[in-house]
Amino acid sequence: MSVPSFERINLIYGANGAGKTSLASALDNLRNPEHGCTNVSICMSNSDKTNERLSDCKYVDEFERVFIFSENYVARNHNFNGEVEVEAVLTLGEHTIEEERQIAELKSLIDANQKELDKATRSKDYLQRTLNDKYKEISRNVVTVLSRAAGKYKSTSSYHMGIVRDSFAGSCSDWVLLSAKDMDSAFATVNSDERSLLEDSSYSFSYRAELVEEVASVLARSPVTVVLDTLTEYKDASNWVEEGYHLHQGLNKCIFCGGDLGEDRKKQIERHFSDEVRATQREVDVLIDEIKEVLTSLQGLLGDGGIVGSLFKDLQEDFNKAHTTAKKQVGELSSWLKELLNLLEEKRANLLESIEHKITDPPIVDVADIKKILMDHNDRVRHHETLRQEQAKKVELHILRKAEPEVTKLKSNLKERTKKKTETEESLQEHKGKLALLEKSKADPIPSATVITRELARILGRDEFSFELLSDKKHYRVTRYGKPARDLSTGERTAITLIHFLEKVKKSLPKSKKAIVVIDDPVSSLDSNVAMGISTYIWSETVAKNHIEQVFLLTHNFDLFRQWDIQIDGLPKERGPANNKGYPSNCYELTALHQNIGDTPTRVPKLIDWPQTKDIRLKVRSTYHHAFLVAVRAYQNLSADQSMEKKLDAMLLYPNMLRRILETFLAFKLPALSGDFTGSMREAVKILEYNKYEGEGDALRLQLTRFTHANSHADSPETDVTLNPDEICAVIKSVFTFMHAIDAKHFEGLCKVMSVEPSELL
Repeated sequence: MSVPSFERINLIYGANGAGKTSLASALDNLRNPEHGCTNVSICMSNSDKTNERLSDCKYVDEFERVFIFSENYVARNHNFNGEVEVEAVLTLGEHTIEEERQIAELKSLIDANQKELDKATRSKDYLQRTLNDKYKEISRNVVTVLSRAAGKYKSTSSYHMGIVRDSFAGSCSDWVLLSAKDMDSAFATVNSDERSLLEDSSYSFSYRAELVEEVASVLARSPVTVVLDTLTEYKDASNWVEEGYHLHQGLNKCIFCGGDLGEDRKKQIERHFSDEVRATQREVDVLIDEIKEVLTSLQGLLGDGGIVGSLFKDLQEDFNKAHTTAKKQVGELSSWLKELLNLLEEKRANLLESIEHKITDPPIVDVADIKKILMDHNDRVRHHETLRQEQAKKVELHILRKAEPEVTKLKSNLKERTKKKTETEESLQEHKGKLALLEKSKADPIPSATVITRELARILGRDEFSFELLSDKKHYRVTRYGKPARDLSTGERTAITLIHFLEKVKKSLPKSKKAIVVIDDPVSSLDSNVAMGISTYIWSETVAKNHIEQVFLLTHNFDLFRQWDIQIDGLPKERGPANNKGYPSNCYELTALHQNIGDTPTRVPKLIDWPQTKDIRLKVRSTYHHAFLVAVRAYQNLSADQSMEKKLDAMLLYPNMLRRILETFLAFKLPALSGDFTGSMREAVKILEYNKYEGEGDALRLQLTRFTHANSHADSPETDVTLNPDEICAVIKSVFTFMHAIDAKHFEGLCKVMSVEPSELL
């Protein structure tokens, strides 16, 4: 934005949207080194126009002298708490307001942290209890199944929760899950009673390795002998004859048949039973006796298995299986031996005959498993307590390993909750520490209660308010007629904040430096009494006193602008830069005309001297005259240039300014209908008819009424799609035509003030 050289007093008028607030915000940001000053270059000089220098988009110390009063300042520096029933408390000062905002935010954070901490504590305590309950459950399980092992397993007082917790805190690499069989075996050992040693000698069994070979040899043998003639045909009777031979020793007669036994017959019989036959007989008899002994030994080898009851319980099943297997083997061997016995007895009955028979290998009777079980049993008996403790340890580790996944998950969740609780505690303590520092900090330099009470009464023209500075030196107690003041009006709040602002300016700089003050729209939306008081107060504090070197007053309120313009005229000597009494001044109008930047119409703010001549200044100091001047200027610009940029500029005037012109004009012509714009316009049609208006009076009324109702009092000066830029020139011309047709002399008088010919506008 192109700007002129500013003076001691700078009065700037601009309609809404012209860029006043943007200018104030840009200057406000100069004091913030982080942003603002890096986007703006300020040209500065001494008051005598010497020592010109440029900030060059950098922060300079002189920016500390710049103080901006605007809506942003009011928002930052004013906080009225009227929610408390017993007292109304006012906070003034940006630093104090910011502290209170931070305090409120910290209290909210502390409250949230406390709730979060309570929740985290409950969650952590719940998980801790759950984990402890799990430890107790594991402890009870171990003691329940291992109490017979005694020692540390005898009760939960010796094998308690702490032992389980310590176990899970250490290494679990040697924890192993047992199979069902191993678990049963371990339980059996742990729960077994003391047992006696068992003998395993009864299970010893053996027979000669040569037995089978000898039996086979004797069965195949055929002794050499003289066969009796009587036995040639009756070989099976040989055994009978042998027995008879022994019975007839020394006899001459046969005891069976009574026949004679001569010496010759006796010699024949003796030769038949030779020594070889007798030797074979003896060998067969020995083998028969031996096999019978083996069978007798086998019969008593395994017993009835009753010994199983004396074994440890976990060995009993294996013993029964081994005993059954061995018993079956004994039966098979017995059958095999009996078969040999039958063959030998058959041989014994007829020694002379060779028996052809293939003898199979003898079945094996394996009692090693039985002996191993008995040995394990006896070994346990000898080391019973040691084994019991070893098996108890295996069961304990099995139980721990089985519970390990659940415990690990609980511990992980507990660690997470504990971390969350710790972090929340740290955050809570940090916020409490910051809150304590803020609550102990010193307040902003704010005006005394006496000053603010006095100055507010001067601005408002009434003394109903009273201020009392509280003990914290940060807040005021505000009363109205002695009672807590609530619901302060916009004007009252603006006045209070303005007092604070100007008092802060007074106290913020050392005496060697003077302030530069920018005040943006101080009377916006205020009633006339408050506006007048604020205007007077600003003048007295910024112009009449010597601690402010330069003042900028920006306003869209023409009455305020006009009032200050008149007051500047009343200063000693002539106004303007030539005033050597310390009051050099300039008045400007801030406009935002459209220009083509690229291919886009863009509003570009511009400061122009206001007004161009002294005569016009004196004549247009009323709002009505000024509005008419602006409308004339817009119409002239459009007449000279029908570009879209000029139409957009004129549209900014249309919604509100043209309506105010018509309202003021009709209030003058029809005072009885003042405030009723629609009624005034209808009544004005009668005047048009009376004055013999050549056009269609009702159509002119409808055009102006429709446009003003539809588009005036807009919230923003921006162009609206409901407005057709091509119509704006015709609408402005219709306003001039309407005024001229109603009161030609009045219209011509306005034109004279503006130094414009009526015909140029009609």
